[in-house]
Amino acid sequence: MFRKIKWNKVVRMLPSMLAVMAAAVLFYIGYVEIRGFEGAGYLFLSVFLLLFALVSYIVDKKPVR
Repeated sequence: MFRKIKWNKVVRMLPSMLAVMAAAVLFYIGYVEIRGFEGAGYLFLSVFLLLFALVSYIVDKKPVR
């Protein structure tokens, strides 16, 4: 969707950058602050956010046909 609109590259990369920042914050909270079983929930969420950011980055890098 973002590739076809021809927006600036920074605007197209914004969802993946925000997801990486959110994943880093959640990883820190889950690993350093909370720990244990409650922290594992934050860690799982951060892993899935990182996967979303990776997919979003790959989709943005694919050339438009």
